[in-house]
Amino acid sequence: MGASVGQEDKSGDERRQYERRNLILRVDYNDAAQFLKDYTENVSEGGVFIATNQSYAPGDRVEFEVSFPGLLDAVAMKGVVRWIRPASPGNDAGIGIQFDEEPGPEGGFLRRLQARGKLDSDPEEVAFRILLVEDNVVVRDMFRFGLQKFTTQFQLSRTRIEVDEAGDGKQAWDLIQKKPFHLLIIDLYMPVMDGGTLIQRIRETEATKATPILVVSSGGHEGRLTAAQAGADVYLDKPIKLRQMTETIATLIALGHRPRRK
Repeated sequence: MGASVGQEDKSGDERRQYERRNLILRVDYNDAAQFLKDYTENVSEGGVFIATNQSYAPGDRVEFEVSFPGLLDAVAMKGVVRWIRPASPGNDAGIGIQFDEEPGPEGGFLRRLQARGKLDSDPEEVAFRILLVEDNVVVRDMFRFGLQKFTTQFQLSRTRIEVDEAGDGKQAWDLIQKKPFHLLIIDLYMPVMDGGTLIQRIRETEATKATPILVVSSGGHEGRLTAAQAGADVYLDKPIKLRQMTETIATLIALGHRPRRK
C-alpha cells in the first residue's frame, strides 16, 4: 500500500512546516493488542512519523502513546494518517501522522515533552546508567562516540550519562547482578550467551524483570520476533538507528527528563 505522487508532494510540504527531531520513541496503540512495538523515527510540533508494518490508509485516525524506557513516561497522542511510506532498502515501512491540534502559542508536541521534563524539581545530580551489550567493538565505539557528541552539543544539567559495556551475554549478566541500570541496549547475536537468552534471564529474575530493554540488532523480522518473545521493549535494526537512539537519549535529558533514582 502506498500514497500517490500527489499525496507524497503535499505531505512533504506539510512536513517542512515544522522543525523535526530524530527521536526514537516507543509507540503503543490504544485500539489494538500489539506484539511487536512500533517506534517513531522523527517528530515535530505538528506530527510524527511511525515506523510500522500495520495496515493504514491516508485519512485513518490513530490514537497512541509514546514513551522512552527509563526516561519518558507515556504521552497520549492522536491524529490522522496523511501519507504512507512503503518499505525500501534502508527504510522501514511507516505512516506520517498529523496531530489533531495545530501548535498554539505555547507550542505543540515538542513543547509538551519539554514541559513534562521540567516537572522534576530535585536539584541533585543523578546518573542515567546504560549497559551496552555488544560483541562488535566498532559498534560499541560508535555508540560511545555518539553519546559524547550529543552530550557535548546539548546542555545536560543535573543528569550525567554513565555507560558500561559487555562483549557477550554472560559478561552482561555478571554486571547486571552487581549494579542496577536504567536501560539495557542488547544485541541478539553474541558468543557465550546470546541476547535472547540474556533477555529471558533478566525477565525471569525478580530484581531485574522491570529493567527497560532495547534490542539493536541486524536480524530483520526474525530478530524482531526473537526479541519480542524474549521480552524486549523495542527492537531497532542496525546500523543507522543507533545514532538516532543516542540523539534521543541526549535530547530527552536536555529537555529535562531524568531517570528515577536507583
